[in-house]
Amino acid sequence: MSPFSFFKKKDKDIPKFDKNISNKSKSLHRPDDTITTDFALEELKKKENDIIKNRLDKMKNICGEIKQSYRIINNIANNIEMEEIIAEEEKLNPLIKNTKNIIVKSLKRETSNTLEIPKTFEDLIKFKETIVSSINRFGEVTSSHSTVINTFMKKHANHLRSELKKITENSEIIDEFHEDILKNKEAIDECKNKLMDINKKKIEIDNSNTIIESINQTIKEKENENDEKEKEIKQLQALPSYDKSIGYLKEIENLEKEKEILLQNYMEISNQLSKATHKYSYGTSKRTKEIINIIIKEPDKIINDADISPFLEFMNNLKESINTNKIVLKDSAKVVQYCDKLIDTLPKFKHELKEIDSNLKRLKNYTENSVVEEIKKIEDSINENKETIYSESSRREGFSKQKIQEEEKSKQIVSEIEEQLSYILRKRYKITV
Repeated sequence: MSPFSFFKKKDKDIPKFDKNISNKSKSLHRPDDTITTDFALEELKKKENDIIKNRLDKMKNICGEIKQSYRIINNIANNIEMEEIIAEEEKLNPLIKNTKNIIVKSLKRETSNTLEIPKTFEDLIKFKETIVSSINRFGEVTSSHSTVINTFMKKHANHLRSELKKITENSEIIDEFHEDILKNKEAIDECKNKLMDINKKKIEIDNSNTIIESINQTIKEKENENDEKEKEIKQLQALPSYDKSIGYLKEIENLEKEKEILLQNYMEISNQLSKATHKYSYGTSKRTKEIINIIIKEPDKIINDADISPFLEFMNNLKESINTNKIVLKDSAKVVQYCDKLIDTLPKFKHELKEIDSNLKRLKNYTENSVVEEIKKIEDSINENKETIYSESSRREGFSKQKIQEEEKSKQIVSEIEEQLSYILRKRYKITV
């Protein structure tokens, strides 16, 4: 509906603009051409420029008509300005004169806008916005002063009405052209964005391939390295010194078990004295507490003391304290028996423990830097490589899954792009990534 409420005549129907002006049609049945994403982007850019140029060419006359209407309205404003309007009631003359000045000023201000025939889509937006603004302002001034215009400016009213109606009708046609361009641009921009997405996904897939290739190389190197190390182990195992080193290791293993049994037997006795020694420790010297700790908790340290007499002296003192009830225990007689047993055991325990540790030290010196030790180091290196291979294999699996997902997404997007290109360019294309 026209914004110009001073119109007394009913507006004629504005001719409907052909919404098929974009010439959109089904794609032609031609052999598919294989193109790159960059080529597709160039083709879309050309198509967009062609569409805009085509629509702008078709709008030249319409825009020219609007410019002509502006010039005519400006002339009407000049004629109204020069015309002397006198009302029958003299008291109305100042009001009419003031209203006439407002109308003339408003019409001249709007028609003084510089209108350039649009050459670009941006020009069209600016042209359209200027026209819409002018129509609103024309509407405001003609609506506010419709009585004065229809009563005192009759000979100009019809002419002004006609030109404003032309501007409105032409503006509506321009709106439809503008909407048509926007719809085409939207379809083209969507296709462009998908093409750029494909390029990004190609980079991501290429990066995944590069990483997977690097991981494969690392795994292969570690596997080859382990193969060489396995050969090296077999060569070392073939040496005469290998069997000798194995013999030493077996002796060490037997001595370790012997030591474990010796300590276990000792602890079975000393554990029975823990409550008694705990009570005895109240108020004793630091050295006595150290002796108690060694006897009860760390018996293997007994061999560090050259003289065992302080340990035997403590056990006799503990036994006496129990017998004289200085230390009161529920099962004191039984604890005294264990005191005697430990007193008898200590010298032998120290001797056997010292002998075992001496033999262990000697055998370990033999095996230090031996073939077996060298093999162990190689095996440790092999195990480290195996951990790396496992870790890298898991990492490769992650990148492989990611790559497959990206490839599936790419296929889907490519299919969508090919359909859009067929719709926009009216030709079937196959996209190569």
